[in-house]
Order: sequence, then C-alpha cells, then structure tokens
Amino acid sequence: MSLTYSIKDAAQRLGVSKRLLQQFLCKHPADKDGIPFYVPVGNRKRLTEQDLERILEMSRNAEKNRLVSADAIVRPNWSQYRVYEESGNKPERPLSDRLARALVQLKK
Repeated sequence: MSLTYSIKDAAQRLGVSKRLLQQFLCKHPADKDGIPFYVPVGNRKRLTEQDLERILEMSRNAEKNRLVSADAIVRPNWSQYRVYEESGNKPERPLSDRLARALVQLKK
C-alpha cells in the first residue's frame, strides 16, 4: 500500500495553499481518463504520490495549451511602420493613419 497524504500535506508537497488544492479538486475531480485525483476515505480525501504527479502533469499541460494559444494571437505587423532616424526605436504611423487623424482634428 502506498503512502497517502491529507489535503493539507498534499498542498504542502505541491507548494500551494490548502484552499487552492481544494478548489482545484472541486473543479477537476478526475483526469481526462476519468480517474479521480484522490482516494475518498470516509468524508476525507487522501492523495497518493501518483495523484500529485498527475495533478502536476495536468497543470503543466494546461499551461502549455495556454502558451500555445497565446502564440496564435495576431501580433501587429511592425514591418509597415517606419522608424524615426533620430530616436532609433519609435515607430511612425503609416501616412494614411496620419492623414486620417489630421482630418479628424480639422473637423473639430
């Protein structure tokens, strides 16, 4: 029989608060295969070392997916901007943007 941890001890091993682990288990009681992250013992939950590893793996995969989706966000195309010679790094707006802003200012 493998060693089991209480919620408090498991949270300490994971380096998170007891409340955070409780919230995680409430939102994600089982992994993608349907295997619970804990062993119910009476009205308590006990976690094995394997359960802790699965929780870490799920968190790692969620972070990986978040980072991959962040890369998919369209970034501005900086090649359409020119750089001022004197400042060296301030982008200049395209001429059409500057003309549009000038027209708005004239209408005011």
